[in-house]
Amino acid sequence: MISILIPTFNDSCLNLVDALAKQATVMDGLAWEIIVADDASTDKSIVEENLKINEIPHCRYIVREKNVGRSAIRNFLADTAQGDWLLLIDGDGSVIEDDYLRRFVEATQQCSVCYGGYRMMPGPKGNLRWLYERHAAARHTVEQRRKHPFLCFNISNLLIRKELMLAYPLDARFTQYGYEDVLLGKQLQQAGITIHHIDSPIGFFDYEDNAHFVAKTEEGLRTLWQFHEELQGYSTLLYLAEKLNTISRLFYLSVFQLLQNKWRRNLTGSSPSLQLFQLYKLGYLLSLSQPAKDSKD
Repeated sequence: MISILIPTFNDSCLNLVDALAKQATVMDGLAWEIIVADDASTDKSIVEENLKINEIPHCRYIVREKNVGRSAIRNFLADTAQGDWLLLIDGDGSVIEDDYLRRFVEATQQCSVCYGGYRMMPGPKGNLRWLYERHAAARHTVEQRRKHPFLCFNISNLLIRKELMLAYPLDARFTQYGYEDVLLGKQLQQAGITIHHIDSPIGFFDYEDNAHFVAKTEEGLRTLWQFHEELQGYSTLLYLAEKLNTISRLFYLSVFQLLQNKWRRNLTGSSPSLQLFQLYKLGYLLSLSQPAKDSKD
């Protein structure tokens, strides 16, 4: 039995669930369920729409009263699931392949953990997220992912045996955006568990505006720094920061502090620069590593 698990927060999942249910229904001999866990959404209109999920056979929509964060809501879904296999998908994803689910079901014969990848569909002109994803797409092909299987995977669109998910739950300390899946990859590698990669992507059509994407990136960098000791060796950005000697670090920080606001205005504007985005991320991470200055009365 496969349990398709969808955490959501202020995202309508009705179309996603409907598409998945249609694929599951036509697969002979497949026992399945779909569970959507709402992590205390604040948009009541979306909650009302998602309640229709309960009308689809084998599907449940669970509304949580308290927001518990990215890791804990997924752990809750794993505990709730009845299936031997768990397929985790983010609530803002879309099914873009007619045989999407079949490819994962076939993968259960070959592995214990399987990642299918993602595909960012064309976004609006001048959107920083779209520019970034388009530039990075070549690094996320199934061929490239297989070269670095423990670094190139995501908790969304991940198939995993339930017993493994319960043995290696997501770290509940990760309540803000980013890197909980990176730590999971490290744990699986240390346990000698192979991650299988296939080409069965989930699609993403929704793009936040540039200001929200930059703020989200900053949130992820704060998470990265918070857990930097545990994530060493699993982040290119941490590696770059560690390679800088003291003089280079101080010089880069001084430049960043001088130009941070100017760079940020570019990134949140209508013509953002990808080169500045990379420089900004490194500078922001380095600034987090600086000891906090004592405040004076």
